[in-house]
Amino acid sequence: MLALPWSARAAETAEAEHWTREWIGFLSLEGPPAAERAVHRLTLPAQEILPHLETTLGVRYARRFQILLIPPEGLRDSTLARIDAAAPPWAAGYMIPAQRLGAIRIAQASQYPYGTLESVLAHEATHMLLHDAVGRRLPLWFEEGVATWQGRQWSAQDSWVYTRSLLTSDFPALADLDSSFHASAGEADLAYAASFAFVSWSVRQHGPDLVRNILREMKTRPFPSAWETVTHQPLAQAEAGWRRDSLIRYRWFPLLATSSTLWLVITLIGVLAGIRKRAQARAIRKRWDAEERAAAAATEANAMQDIENPQE
Repeated sequence: MLALPWSARAAETAEAEHWTREWIGFLSLEGPPAAERAVHRLTLPAQEILPHLETTLGVRYARRFQILLIPPEGLRDSTLARIDAAAPPWAAGYMIPAQRLGAIRIAQASQYPYGTLESVLAHEATHMLLHDAVGRRLPLWFEEGVATWQGRQWSAQDSWVYTRSLLTSDFPALADLDSSFHASAGEADLAYAASFAFVSWSVRQHGPDLVRNILREMKTRPFPSAWETVTHQPLAQAEAGWRRDSLIRYRWFPLLATSSTLWLVITLIGVLAGIRKRAQARAIRKRWDAEERAAAAATEANAMQDIENPQE
């Protein structure tokens, strides 16, 4: 994402300021004194997160990489501060795979689409792992969808972001999402929610090994071909199915749940139930009338028989 160099001077500055550093496999988790507690807090979860990512995606980290924890007051070093300033202000984290350098902004970690430091770590570490697996050959929307899928579970806020978009505008095409990841916070929210939704929907359709199988196929073919080989359908067909299901789930269901629409539906159901009940009542009355006429006819017939055959 960010074409800024990670210089040796930055590493020297980290040493001079007595930064905290923890090694978890190939990951160097680092932070200035103000972030020391966060570094220690994240070390134990990182020992579970990184192996889980490698197992789920079926690839391994190629070599060392760094993730810096940036305290709320920011960084004093000018080189690192310039790198941090180049990332979108709303971003809780970012990764520069070519430089094998990432960062987590502690103050923003609780914001959408993450929620915790652990979630941001999993998201950014996934970017590094995907880069080691296939380089820069993944579409950005798919890479972000996979990273978000690894970083968190679907939440009520995802549904709200998604529904709000579908109620006010047309559904975005996946290929059109890429630029939104670098746009405003609102556009980025929708891009993350939509890309995550597609990846999650696809995993439900094709099984938990979908992503790792695509990454395996991409060793010898481009992404569209790898997708079709694994799923047995073109990407455009999959997107159309996901779009159709999403419109039903996130546009029409919420519309039916609005108060005015809900009362209209309830009223309609009541009217239909009343019509059906009245029809049943009429049928019952007709049956009763028929039974009464039959009983009267039978009584009259018996009376006539008694007259014709009086007892001695």
